[in-house]
Amino acid sequence: MGSKEFFKIVIVGHVDHGKSTIIGRLLSDTGSLPEGKLEQVKETCRRNSRPFEYAFLLDALKNEQKQGITIDMARCFFKTKKRNYLIIDAPGHIEFLKNMVTGAARAEAALLVIDANEGIKENSKRHGYILSMLGVKQIAVIVNKFDLVEYSRDVYEQIKEEYSKFLENIGVKPLSFIPASGRLGDNMIEKSPSIPWFDGPTILEQIDLFIQKPEKENQPFRMPVRIFTNSQISEMRGE
Repeated sequence: MGSKEFFKIVIVGHVDHGKSTIIGRLLSDTGSLPEGKLEQVKETCRRNSRPFEYAFLLDALKNEQKQGITIDMARCFFKTKKRNYLIIDAPGHIEFLKNMVTGAARAEAALLVIDANEGIKENSKRHGYILSMLGVKQIAVIVNKFDLVEYSRDVYEQIKEEYSKFLENIGVKPLSFIPASGRLGDNMIEKSPSIPWFDGPTILEQIDLFIQKPEKENQPFRMPVRIFTNSQISEMRGE
């Protein structure tokens, strides 16, 4: 199946705000992992006396666990009853912002992750601006790690109000703000009983609500360009 048949979603957010955990949980809960991968990662954690985290699933698939950060984009595939998806995981570190631009330029929609405990960071705004600049208008904001703020509605409303004002200034109206916990699974696939006041979609429901746009032949041309440093070129050559 070619990549053109997949609905492409980029997931962005400040470093350590939980992108990898959300992706790992989506892959696990939709049955999209390679057979035995979940058990393998859990066993590796057990042998190394480490608590299991869903982010490790993505690390294992990308073989980047030793680095601890996402440097290049990773592509993850999963499907629902509605359609097939390609999730592009863009780096959160500011040093790799150009990689994030390359990933976002391919996307039809975006999930933007904000840590409920840390709140809106500089990269949260930077990523929102880049999505707007690249013409990605279908954006859902995930207020992640909601368990760390004891599922506080006040925290949710504060982040929603502040970030909505920022996005409005750059011409973006998010489709939803979803309070969630990738670690515990709150509002990932099913409605969370810990957040009874939230009547919006779960993350998976919102993904299925994104609208498939026509092909981009008649839209403004945008071409991501990646520039390598001399040291990166030498590394790729094995020098």
